[in-house]
Amino acid sequence: MFADASGTIIEPARKVGLAVDSCALLPPEFVSINAIAVAQMRINFGEEEFVDSPNLDYPKLYRRVARNPNIRAWVSAPKPDQWFAAINRAVSNFDAVVCLTVAAGLSASYDSARVAAQQFTTENSGVDVRVVDSGTISGALKLLSMDMARAVERGSDIDGVISAIDASRSTLRTIAALDELNRVHLIANTPGFALGAARILNIKPVLTFASDEFQLVGRPITFAAARRRMLQALRSHIGDSPVGFVVLHVDAKERAESIAAEIRSRFDCQYMNISDFHPFIGLYAGRGAIGIAWQKL
Repeated sequence: MFADASGTIIEPARKVGLAVDSCALLPPEFVSINAIAVAQMRINFGEEEFVDSPNLDYPKLYRRVARNPNIRAWVSAPKPDQWFAAINRAVSNFDAVVCLTVAAGLSASYDSARVAAQQFTTENSGVDVRVVDSGTISGALKLLSMDMARAVERGSDIDGVISAIDASRSTLRTIAALDELNRVHLIANTPGFALGAARILNIKPVLTFASDEFQLVGRPITFAAARRRMLQALRSHIGDSPVGFVVLHVDAKERAESIAAEIRSRFDCQYMNISDFHPFIGLYAGRGAIGIAWQKL
C-alpha cells in the first residue's frame, strides 16, 4: 500500500500469482490473505501416508518415530499433477505465476514443478510460469516466501518478484543443533562425520545449510554448548543489524521458546516466529533438534 498526493491510500494491483510447496510452513491465514497456492507434500510412515497439512500433529508424528527409529518414514515431494493444480489455482486472473520450491538438491519438488510448469504453459499460451529453486529449507524458506508475497503486494511484475527473491535469498542464513542422531544419516548430503562415534560420545552436531548441502560447524558435547555455538554464529553474522528470525524445533517447544527469548534479549529482533520443523527435515533431525533461520532486514 502507498498514499497518493492527497493522502489517499492506494492498493497496488497484484500482477503475479504465487505457489509454494508445503515445506515453506506458511500459516494458513498468511496463505489465505496472500492467495498463495500450496503444493502439498506427502508424509509416509510405514504403510501409512498423510497429505501434508497445517492440521497435522507434527510432534505426535515425531514421538512415533522416536519410539520406532528403524521404521521407514519419509516425505515425498509434490508430484507434477499436484504442482499443476497449484499453478492453476495461483494463476486466477493473472498471466504470470512464480513457483517457489524447497532446495532442489534435497527434493524432487523443483523438478516436479518444472514439469508441471511446462505442461501448463503448453496448454495455456500467454501464461508465464517461472519455477524458482529457493536453495534453502524450513525457516529460511518461510522467510523467503514471505518476502516473495510482499513483492507481489507492492505490485511487482514477475521479473520484479524474481529479483526480490534473489535479493532476499542472499540475506538468509540457517543453523541447527541436533540432539538425537538415530536417523540423521538418512538426510541427503549430510556431512561425512563419524555418526557412530558421535552417538557414543553424545556429541550434539551443529550444522548449517548452504549450496544444497549440510555443513558441520561444531561438535559440542552438550546441548548447552551447541546452543552457545549457534548464538555465536548469529552474533558473528548479524552484529547490531535489525533481523527477522524463525526458530524451529522437533517436539521441543520449551527449548525453542527459551532460545527465542534469549535471541530477543541479545539482538535487534524485528520479527520472531516459533514453529515445528517440517517433517521434510524433522523426521531425520531427531527429537530435541533446534533450528534458527534469520534474515538481515
